[in-house]
Amino acid sequence: MKAIKKIFSLLLAALLLTAAFSAAALAAGNTNNDRMNMYTNSDFIEKEQPELSGKTKELISRYQKDPTMENYLNLRDEVIKNYNAVLDRKETKLEELKEETAGKPGGDEIVSEMEDIVQEMYITYWNRINSSMLRFTDPRLLKWKISDASRYEYIPVMGAGESIYVKRTPVTNAEYAEFLADTGYPVPANWKNGTYPVQEEDLPVNFVSYEDAQAYCTWLTEQDGVNAYRLPNESEWELAAGHMPKDADFNCGINDGRTPVEQYAEVTRGAHGAVDFWGNVWEWTSTERTGADDTTILGVKGGSWKSARTDCRSEYREEGRDASSGYEDVGFRVIQVLNGEEPEQKAELAALAFPTVSAVSAGDTVTLSWEPVEKAIEYQIFEYYEETGLLYMLDRTSETSVTISNLKEGAACRYIVQPISYIEIADNVSPENSVAVTAAFLLENQS
Repeated sequence: MKAIKKIFSLLLAALLLTAAFSAAALAAGNTNNDRMNMYTNSDFIEKEQPELSGKTKELISRYQKDPTMENYLNLRDEVIKNYNAVLDRKETKLEELKEETAGKPGGDEIVSEMEDIVQEMYITYWNRINSSMLRFTDPRLLKWKISDASRYEYIPVMGAGESIYVKRTPVTNAEYAEFLADTGYPVPANWKNGTYPVQEEDLPVNFVSYEDAQAYCTWLTEQDGVNAYRLPNESEWELAAGHMPKDADFNCGINDGRTPVEQYAEVTRGAHGAVDFWGNVWEWTSTERTGADDTTILGVKGGSWKSARTDCRSEYREEGRDASSGYEDVGFRVIQVLNGEEPEQKAELAALAFPTVSAVSAGDTVTLSWEPVEKAIEYQIFEYYEETGLLYMLDRTSETSVTISNLKEGAACRYIVQPISYIEIADNVSPENSVAVTAAFLLENQS
């Protein structure tokens, strides 16, 4: 099982750019290692954003010319292979970091930060693979040049459907002012005498609720007369953003407020050329979070100038806000739907039902079994450690049972069976849906 664990851990998909302090900085006694400035001060950051290999481009072209299942699977195998290489580098760096920071001020915190990033790779495993496959199989991909993106107001969201485009930047104060002037809609709370503060025309508009942003989209649709406008769901936003930018510099932990939406355009970009996804202001999405009472809580993405750097990551899905309220650190960008024609299948989380898992023990093994889950193609098996909160991927199977061997007598083990789909962005792994096996192999199902 250890061999299986190693093999599948290397399959974890990630183009996430990781960071940590260098040994030299630590040796100098730098203890100012908070989550934000560590990325600015580090010389351990990978600055490059990996480009598609020649073989990957060839397989993308082959699939788009002949979209057979064989060509699809060949492309997916290459995607996984490329991810293997990326993750191998990340794991190597993590091990180096543990050695270099041992016993040095701030070392434990930095290693913990890196461990959190690696854990997110486990949790968002199929999200990352499937989102890449959605992009790579989009017919627009090979025709689009990122170098041309600055010429366009709206950028294709590869994988979200051929009619889906995203605004290149968040909506600015000046753009929002046009809407207000035309409609008489109430101004944001921080505007004085009916207008935004002097020299803030290029800053992302803030103190705008989700409902206000929807009103802006309705106005845009009426003004256009052909295309429709709306806010993105969480998965569309992630497809547009891609993974973290090629450089670590953007408005997070750098400034004490918003900056112009173009200020970091030269050093950061989304997956296909849109900018300012990370930091500056959170951005509204239409994806609902779990809310208390009758409050509608919607997901916001990308972090802000005052967020923890790790919360700015594209895959981070823990932040939500009241849809009826405006916030200092929340703005929005819009989706353009060509001709108002929504794609037949929207890109969104495949929120597959979690199976109820039973376990039968025999000696030092336990067999987990479950009923098939509708739309699931395969199932991913995780070991979950409650004390540390860490996840480890053990296996992947198309069957509805798996046997785990070499359990130690007296060990308390907990497992998660995660259903996955290859045609949508997979839902994240949740420790809440786990099954526990105690020393006596007594089962406690927490699904």
